[in-house]
Amino acid sequence: MDLTSKVAVITGASRGLGAGLAERFLERGLCVAVCARQAPALPGDPARMLSRAADVTDADAMERLCAAAAERFGRVDLWINNAGLLAPIGPLREVDPAELALHIEVNVTGVFYGSRAFIRHVRARGGAGVLLNISSGAARNAYAGWSAYCAGKAAVDRMSEAIALEEGDHGLRVHAVAPGIIDTDMQGMIRRCTPEQFPRVQKFLDLKANDAFSSPAFVADRMLELAFGPDAAGTPVITTLPLEHA
Repeated sequence: MDLTSKVAVITGASRGLGAGLAERFLERGLCVAVCARQAPALPGDPARMLSRAADVTDADAMERLCAAAAERFGRVDLWINNAGLLAPIGPLREVDPAELALHIEVNVTGVFYGSRAFIRHVRARGGAGVLLNISSGAARNAYAGWSAYCAGKAAVDRMSEAIALEEGDHGLRVHAVAPGIIDTDMQGMIRRCTPEQFPRVQKFLDLKANDAFSSPAFVADRMLELAFGPDAAGTPVITTLPLEHA
């Protein structure tokens, strides 16, 4: 694929999957705009990068990020709502309501704001666009101790399906993508849990012991295929990427 004319925006790109996506996209020739609560520092050609401090829970900040990317690069072709939280972890009966509220604000409302900004951009400029919302297998399979995370990712899946129905005739293709298991700080948080907090913790300790992770570069390449590949249009809205270590 010739990706040198494509422009991507990635939220939550200061570390983990977001940073890995941005780095790989730059290697593949895209122009990339990124944000986090502090402006991410990424290696690469400054002419093809835009970095901003922006909070996904601020609707105006997402509008400004989209406008800045379009002004700098001419348009935005791909928007990835990647920013998200895992905490709080533990039985629902012990969850702090303030922690739950923050989780939903970032993982659900943040996706809403980012999606809205990009949808408005695509409508205003005309033509096609691709919206990728980072989901999880936890959206469809419940885990004890992850009530907030499961609920938030299920909301992202249903929101993505609704957007696809609303915008499919206006050039926008939407996917809620479960990227698989990547060894990020979030995985470290999971492995530090006690069985009382998260009964399935041993599964993730075993994944670490066996190095059974997908790399950010592998996931980035699959996402580019999903966004711009020849068979992309036929992919379901709810998409699970193949594991590198299948």
